[in-house]
Amino acid sequence: MPCSESNPCERKDADLRYTIPQLMKARAQLFPTRLALSAQSGAGRDRLTYRQLAQRMDAMAQELAALGLTRGERIGVFLTNDHGRECILTALGAFALGAVVVPFNTRASDDELTHAITLTSPRMIVTDSRSRTRMGQLAPSARLLVVDADGAGAGDAPWPEPEQQGSGAELSYADDPDTLACLHFTSGTTARSKAVMHSHRTMIAAGLCCGSALGLTADDLYQGAFPFFTSSALNIACMSCWVQGAGLILEGHLDNERRLRLIETEATSFYHGVPSVLNFMLQEYTKGGYDLRSLRRVANGGAAMPIELMRRIGEAWPWVDQVQIYGLTESGPSGTVLGPADLERKAGSVGHAMPYTEIAVVNERGEPLPPGETGEIAITGPAVAMGYYENAEATAMAFSGRRVLTGDVGRLDEDGFLFFGDRKKDVINRGGLKIASVAVESVLYTHPAVREAAVVAVPHPNLGEDVAACVVLVPGQAVDKEVLARHCAAQLADYAVPRRWLFLEALPKNPMGKVLKTELRAKMASETV
Repeated sequence: MPCSESNPCERKDADLRYTIPQLMKARAQLFPTRLALSAQSGAGRDRLTYRQLAQRMDAMAQELAALGLTRGERIGVFLTNDHGRECILTALGAFALGAVVVPFNTRASDDELTHAITLTSPRMIVTDSRSRTRMGQLAPSARLLVVDADGAGAGDAPWPEPEQQGSGAELSYADDPDTLACLHFTSGTTARSKAVMHSHRTMIAAGLCCGSALGLTADDLYQGAFPFFTSSALNIACMSCWVQGAGLILEGHLDNERRLRLIETEATSFYHGVPSVLNFMLQEYTKGGYDLRSLRRVANGGAAMPIELMRRIGEAWPWVDQVQIYGLTESGPSGTVLGPADLERKAGSVGHAMPYTEIAVVNERGEPLPPGETGEIAITGPAVAMGYYENAEATAMAFSGRRVLTGDVGRLDEDGFLFFGDRKKDVINRGGLKIASVAVESVLYTHPAVREAAVVAVPHPNLGEDVAACVVLVPGQAVDKEVLARHCAAQLADYAVPRRWLFLEALPKNPMGKVLKTELRAKMASETV
């Protein structure tokens, strides 16, 4: 079907032949004066139309090329969303060159960042003056591009502010949609996180699948609360909007009052966040004084959505539809969608397969199981990643063509709706930020006073889940939770540090010696906070 403004979503075959810069050029022709991006830039906010964004993409590519970035090289981004504009323009310029964008976790520990930097070997890293010393120490071989030029040191360069018209230099665009475009890090189901490889094609497919599932249209202004270092920023927020022709309003670091005010000032029609963010927004909204009548739909994902929270949103904002999605970085994150018509009818489900996506529940041999039987969730579709960077063994275990094994357990009902059962990988979901239990346990075991440790998820009223550590001390040792928390904080992202602690004489285990985490969760639940 031909591409047209009246029919912006029916472009699967055409869109999947594009690279990202080709997509942006096509959208600039189709929607030249529509808002493409509203993003924070330090103390201000920049608003760019599709034509302006495509122009700045060209200019950014020219500037990065002049600094020496070439096709296939990696460029890291270590910035918060307070420089969301610079994050997005850096990514677009790199995509145009055929370079690879590597968003680094701004809340990670030095140890985690050293692993990520060593694995990806970035030629350049974009950062700010507050972080340039740290980045210089952790990545001595990378050239730093500093967004606030006053913070640039010897050997650094100012981040090249792209002029609207660019320099006019001839560009050789990336023209193969299967070119590697981005490396997104997993939350780490082992002590070391893996870098997920997404091509131009899989990123655009993620936008096609997720944007269609969400019900996003070219008339929408979509506001998202996603850190740039997560796949939800580039693959869901950016790609969904730009495939559909919608406007993206990328949040900076906002408190709940300013988040609601941004919805007002931008006339946001579509809000997307993890359940904990929606919960905090709702708490602030009930204080009064906010006009959110521009909203038509609220989406959630990244964590389990409590039915009670959906009910309270419906009562507070009765004019707003709700939609829920489920996926993971390796799948795009394409996966399932639970639309407004099914919220009550299929309460407790995470939905059915997104458009262009297939969902199966499989046994240990990878064979599909019938409805009602529990097994591992497998996702197949055009948004599934290329595999793990420099990790052929892990790639072979998880990926098979366009299918990925999620490591999550669930079951399908007779109507094809997925019910999430448990996390096979034992990942804790704290407000949408994923934490591998084994990674926290590995750090605890490095403390000389710790004999055994097991980390589990415990319910949290606002974040959904929180991190709890069950610890057995070496006989004769006496350390308290504050000491162990400081030990963890030195090696883990701040959100991965346990908030709940339980000291035991021994961990419960089965006859094979496996720790019984179900018992630990129950025991933690019975303890006074």
